Amino acid sequence: MAKEVSVGEAKARLSSLINAVAYGGERVVIQSRGRPKAALVSVEDLRRLEGSHALRPSKAQRALGLAQADRVREALRGFKLTDSVEELARLRTERLRGRA
Repeated sequence: MAKEVSVGEAKARLSSLINAVAYGGERVVIQSRGRPKAALVSVEDLRRLEGSHALRPSKAQRALGLAQADRVREALRGFKLTDSVEELARLRTERLRGRA
């Protein structure tokens, strides 16, 4: 659980809070008027957070991907899909007949 401090306390104790985060494994939430405004976390925690965030697309990226999938699905509507192995064999046969 994170330790909560006011902005004023964070200003007065910044050095000790940084050391507690860096060496003591603590997390500090800085509040202004009782509302969380920022947090102090270790560099290790930050790297973990940035790494996990990078793997997940944003809401906008997910929405764009779904919209693109819908357009592709609509464009393919009515097309007869064939087995790719059979289709490749047919194309090879046609190509070989064209050479003869």
